[in-house]
Amino acid sequence: MSASVFDSMSGYVDLTSIYQSAQSQQKQMAQYTIAQAANLMGQNKNAKAITLFKQALGMDPQNTTAYSYLGQLYLAQGDNNDAINTFKKLVSVMSASASSYTTAATSSSSTTSATPTLQTAYVSLGNAYLQNKQYSDSEKAFKKAEQLNPRDPVAPYTLGQQYLTQGNLSGALTQFEKAQKISPNDGNVYYALGEVCNKMGDYKDAVASLTKSLYLKSNFPSANYQLGVAYNGLGQTADAQKQLTILKGSNTSLASQLQNVLSNPQMVTVDSMATQNNKFDDILGPATPLWYLDTSLSTPNSSETFSMTIAFNNAMDVSSITNPANWTLSRANSPEAGYYNDMMPQSSKDAAIPPTPLSVTYNTLTNEATVNFQLSQNADGSAVIDPSHIVFTFNGKDAQGRTMDQAANSVDGANAAPF
Repeated sequence: MSASVFDSMSGYVDLTSIYQSAQSQQKQMAQYTIAQAANLMGQNKNAKAITLFKQALGMDPQNTTAYSYLGQLYLAQGDNNDAINTFKKLVSVMSASASSYTTAATSSSSTTSATPTLQTAYVSLGNAYLQNKQYSDSEKAFKKAEQLNPRDPVAPYTLGQQYLTQGNLSGALTQFEKAQKISPNDGNVYYALGEVCNKMGDYKDAVASLTKSLYLKSNFPSANYQLGVAYNGLGQTADAQKQLTILKGSNTSLASQLQNVLSNPQMVTVDSMATQNNKFDDILGPATPLWYLDTSLSTPNSSETFSMTIAFNNAMDVSSITNPANWTLSRANSPEAGYYNDMMPQSSKDAAIPPTPLSVTYNTLTNEATVNFQLSQNADGSAVIDPSHIVFTFNGKDAQGRTMDQAANSVDGANAAPF
């Protein structure tokens, strides 16, 4: 039944109709404001666009288009928390009419559409969580999006990228395989499969996926790079060199990276502070009191373990690089490394330098070795050391069995580059 009141001039007035008419006008004004805001976005006037989208939501609090645009603007600006809150509101509004939006989701696969679906709203929320490094929340959002529309490759593909970033290679492979079945003609998906296969050392499958990627998307330097890595992993040097030649004409940065992969292994960088809670500072020079590195060493005859993290340009053989016998620690004594104590004579207070490390760990995702070694205090607690001139040398092999480049297999804190 419609609500009505009596007006002495015009008789009974239908209040429901008046209310509905006012609502309709508000929604029309909101749509006009959204159009203005979208135009400002096209002109990169994002701050003004955000203001107008907010105004539109004030007129029509259920307008999903405004929420979608506003969330994307926040995300583009790096306002992750605002983006998360906006997309959470979008999901909430759309979930209130879940049946209609779920139905719409099955016929749309665009996550940037001006008219979002509940599925694309969850993808947007997942992206916001992912950008904010809230990985558990982003995983849940992407899985919910996939559940709503199993025929859309965006959610499994993006979740695969998240897993790849986190080092969950088997999880990434599973997600990329899902995306490939949904979208069998997408060169980006085959590239992702090739990249994860390379990281898993499955070079044969990597070659197959990357070749397919380049067939579907010919101008794709990143795929050429990964294909070169895969051929190199199989020992097919000539094929790897062909990819290098292509990159030299299309992407000099990737060409340089692939050239490093194809060369004999080298040390690249060193970071004494990369390991959490490590106190060994390789910038400190001669006559540094040993206790200055760690106050526990103020106790006579005490010992403490320190670490150095060294990056390599190639994937290294795990058994070789983690074998302490393949490493040596020594005092610098050359023009490249510098000279321990700046050539001043050593005294009885100079701490002993262990010839080999205690242990070595290796990160296969970053090609970084963490060398753990022990330093000991003398009997009266007066030991000194020159941290910047302790040389770390590796003489093992990389994953392809190649020996170290003898011009870049040592490093110390005094030199900016390996030698």
